[in-house]
Amino acid sequence: MGESPVQVEVLTQLQQHGIPPEQITYPRVTLSAPWRLCIRHGPPHDPAGARLTLLDLCELSDPVAHTWPLHQAQGALAHPSQPLLALRAGCVAQVFDVAQRCLRWQWTFAHPLEFWAWLEPNTLALVTEEEVFHWALSSGRKPRRQFWRHERLWRTEVVGYQRDASGLWLALSTLGLDQQGHVVGLTQLHWRGGRLSQVIEAQAVALPRHSFSRNPHPSSALLAAVRHGGERNGQFHVVELGPHQPGNAALLSARASLAFKGARPGDFPSTVQFAPQLGVALVLTKHTLLFLVDVETAQPLHRVQLAWDIVFATVPDPRHHGLVGVCRSGKVLLVSLSPDPLLQLLSRRPASLCLTQRLLQLVGRAPGLGKASPPV
Repeated sequence: MGESPVQVEVLTQLQQHGIPPEQITYPRVTLSAPWRLCIRHGPPHDPAGARLTLLDLCELSDPVAHTWPLHQAQGALAHPSQPLLALRAGCVAQVFDVAQRCLRWQWTFAHPLEFWAWLEPNTLALVTEEEVFHWALSSGRKPRRQFWRHERLWRTEVVGYQRDASGLWLALSTLGLDQQGHVVGLTQLHWRGGRLSQVIEAQAVALPRHSFSRNPHPSSALLAAVRHGGERNGQFHVVELGPHQPGNAALLSARASLAFKGARPGDFPSTVQFAPQLGVALVLTKHTLLFLVDVETAQPLHRVQLAWDIVFATVPDPRHHGLVGVCRSGKVLLVSLSPDPLLQLLSRRPASLCLTQRLLQLVGRAPGLGKASPPV
């Protein structure tokens, strides 16, 4: 059968850093970069004993953990690369400078905050029950509303927010339950160019930049994964987003089925990440079932069960053409793609010769695609 193109490594175990097993949950544990976790923990019936631990995994042999007292905060999110820590409680958002131990920015919103994410070094996205804001911290200006949440997303739990490289496309993802108790995913896709929004059914999406093989210019794409109720198969959609660029072919759209046969009951896609050098999407489910999917045809290439666990937080790891995820058991997993086994896998697919040839060419010319190196 040969070596698997998917490699899994346990980077650390959160219990080893003093995190109680019952508190390894979303949103207590947040992941802002492949090497940086933020955990809120402490005695369950003693708010005064609440702690905040910032875990840096850059040195795998000796992960560095910093812990501080924490009072009343309902959410904490470390900056991906700078010594900044964002805290939220009710309607208030604060950003602290960890190195200088001082409050840098604060804002009070009209409604309680439900979700946030770092978009870039100086921009924090914040979501309330009605609105989505971008806060350019260094500008000194107040947070600016980007769009209103669609009414279909009211009373659902926000689980993700993304912006494409052009800054024109925004995606807000939420989860809820239908009358049968199945997990339903709704994503509000907003185009800033015309201030238009539409709601699609998808539990997980991504907005990567990709150079489609037929086009001279790269473009943004919507990658969306969904599974309805207890259906045996899920769906994966690829939609090339506009506006159309002169010289490119007509905007592409493709979809294919994801086989959930043998999956845990109620399993559904929880994240879509993209390996840009390979042109491969990684669709990971709540119960750690991983699909590798071609980004141009939406055709599944490989499927593997990573572990019998639940993953609830992930970020892309471009260095390893994969992702880092936190499991309910406390394991922090590095999932990487190995190009040589992937190439061998594709070469055994004569039924999709054109797809195989294109991906082989892509793998062959991608720079730096040797064996995965340890984080630095």
